[in-house]
Amino acid sequence: MNILVVSQYFYPEDFRINDIVASLTEEGHTVRVLTGLPDYATSRIPKEYRFFRRRKENWNGAAVFRVPTVARRSGILFRALNYVSFVFWGWIYARLCKKDAEVVVSYQTSPVLQSIPATAYRRRTGAPLLLYCCDLWPESLKAWNVGEEHPLFRFMHRVSRRIYGQADILAVSSAPFRRYLTEVDGVKEERIADLPQHAEDLYSDICGQYEENNCVDFVFAGNIGAVQNVDCILRAASLVRADKPFHVHIVGSGSALEECKALAEELRLEDRVTFHGKFPLSEMKRFYRLADCFLLTLRGGDFIGMTLPAKAQGYLSAGKPVLAAADGAASDLVREAGCGESVPAGDAQGLAAAMERVCADQAVYREKGLRGRRYFETHFTREIFMQSLDGLLRQAQEQAGTRRRRGRKPR
Repeated sequence: MNILVVSQYFYPEDFRINDIVASLTEEGHTVRVLTGLPDYATSRIPKEYRFFRRRKENWNGAAVFRVPTVARRSGILFRALNYVSFVFWGWIYARLCKKDAEVVVSYQTSPVLQSIPATAYRRRTGAPLLLYCCDLWPESLKAWNVGEEHPLFRFMHRVSRRIYGQADILAVSSAPFRRYLTEVDGVKEERIADLPQHAEDLYSDICGQYEENNCVDFVFAGNIGAVQNVDCILRAASLVRADKPFHVHIVGSGSALEECKALAEELRLEDRVTFHGKFPLSEMKRFYRLADCFLLTLRGGDFIGMTLPAKAQGYLSAGKPVLAAADGAASDLVREAGCGESVPAGDAQGLAAAMERVCADQAVYREKGLRGRRYFETHFTREIFMQSLDGLLRQAQEQAGTRRRRGRKPR
């Protein structure tokens, strides 16, 4: 199958679309990737990609074409220019490139605008569009304190409905996505398909392995923003009363990092919490090996907080217990997998009590961690994901064929 993948972020960035593209080429598909310049991790475009260098590459058998983008840098203006530049130049590419793709796959993170080049190619060629929705729009604007009555929210609501409405298949990672897309964005139920995110199996060799250092190490890994509610972890750490020493490791960065550091200082957690900063995926194994238990927190009260963050699958793959302070899909997963405990979103007292139980009886929770690994092996491996994706690609092709036979033009 000839596939065009549209994703603003791609290798050398650490996104799961890299693994998906590598798997597609391994299966014999011809894959072309439309992406931007790599600046997500550093907010700066690397020297080797400046001045029109490396705009065309071959990566793991996939042809990669990079359109010009403005570096993210810092501040809202440059962030907006970064998004708009990808949309504009991506749209130009979609209007001028070869019309040889049989299916278009849009890997939609934030913002939803990055799927516009994919919809443009679909309208031009009639190729079916499979949109993999990894962030809900316009709901994600609430993380930036943009409420539903704000003109920007209302505008992006109209844009989101139009973009989602042009997808032949909308793949979603968890049940709250399905509910939001049908209730808020007006997507028909029959056009939505479940496609839970997979995790790269990088931690199988440390499954069930623990460092015996007379300290219980709790690890949170990932983005530190308003949605992740990391302050709940800090407040819980200040409440824990355990006989055995413990330490909380925060690995990652994000818009709420400085606020969290200030809160940790206010709560006098210097001896209990360490902020390690952000590390590439290739260097995360040492933190997963260090962990006696993983922490997963999300904000409550909105659809974003009800979704399943991608880190959950990675936690389960390491075969170690998980404590969650979350509602919705994340809480459901922890209970269904039997991999730890879950308390309501924002419940610092409940999370602290769960941390105390881990400190008191590590053997019980280590068994829960192994249950999580078994759940991962039956639900979240790359092989399971690719089987589902292949089925959806074929379904999209069949739907496009039916549309052409009936003489319908793409929406």
